[in-house]
Amino acid sequence: MYRSGLRDLEIHYTYKSKWYFERAEKILTALVESYLSLHGAKRFLKGLSSPVFFDALSVASFLDELEGGATTIMAAIFKNIIKPEIGLAVVGGKRVEGYQVPAELDMIGRYFGFSSERLDELKYASKMVAKVDNVAIQDGFPLYFHLMVVSKDGEWTIIQQGIKVLEGLVRRYHWASIKLKSFVEEPHTGIISAHREKTVIDMTSMKSEEARKACVELVTHDFKKLRRLHEASSKSIQLRLTDLEEPNRNIELDMPSIKWVYLQSLYQKQPRNFEELLSHRGVGIQTLRFLVFACIQLYQVYPSFEDPAISFEEAYKLAETLDDKWIYEVMDALKESSLEMFLKKVSYNRLSSLLYTVDS
Repeated sequence: MYRSGLRDLEIHYTYKSKWYFERAEKILTALVESYLSLHGAKRFLKGLSSPVFFDALSVASFLDELEGGATTIMAAIFKNIIKPEIGLAVVGGKRVEGYQVPAELDMIGRYFGFSSERLDELKYASKMVAKVDNVAIQDGFPLYFHLMVVSKDGEWTIIQQGIKVLEGLVRRYHWASIKLKSFVEEPHTGIISAHREKTVIDMTSMKSEEARKACVELVTHDFKKLRRLHEASSKSIQLRLTDLEEPNRNIELDMPSIKWVYLQSLYQKQPRNFEELLSHRGVGIQTLRFLVFACIQLYQVYPSFEDPAISFEEAYKLAETLDDKWIYEVMDALKESSLEMFLKKVSYNRLSSLLYTVDS
């Protein structure tokens, strides 16, 4: 399956003059309007779930120099130019704005005439997407950005970004409701990264299916064993699981310190599956990491420790295989846009360079 949606980027804290952002807004506004006219809102919504399409818009708008920072700029511009009148609405954003999604969904729900059930589904999707990328995939990039684009039909695309502060790197996650079969197994529309982390706990991998089942088994049927393991960890902070005998890998995994009350609450809930377990309040990074540790220690069941990210070049080639020629569509929209010839030519050359890069 084509997994994109994660991209490692750098954050550059350099000063950019006002005209730089104004130029980006001018280009992106004309480009989006042209694309919507040519391909419609539904195709645009699907495009945003593709890192290739998103990066093409960034490159055409002169924003690739900002790399990770381009995401937040594009989000601000989208919120200014994409209105419910065209059948799409944009909610969320950076930090505090990301927490305002439920309230913003209520407002667009009234405009689109969504039922209370549909609104609950959208709010649940927003919550679960954030929970998966923060907790089920433990790659060291805490989220600070959450953008949700919703159509009048109730379909959605979500773009998230996390940051590794010390290294100045961000990672981008893309999701789409179209063809989404599960929030917890291979849910992203792709994963793209400048480099792969050595060790990532990826509970969304197909290889983690048994580990997901084992986590549920632990909190519903083997709770006493889980309790004994927790008590053992509290007696010795040196308790570690080292040199895991996963094929061709040696992994060192620390036993995390957790609040037992969260596991007690899980036991009382008796989750039927991993999604219910993950969605439960209080199940965060440490709690899930403890369950992963317990699965290995008690059941000898391993999750995937592979970083699910792929490179931009790989993502583009896969997109070609699936006949999703996003960059060419952006080029067509650029040709038909209202931009003056000089900006069209420069943006077109930048997109051509992008094509040359991924084709070489």
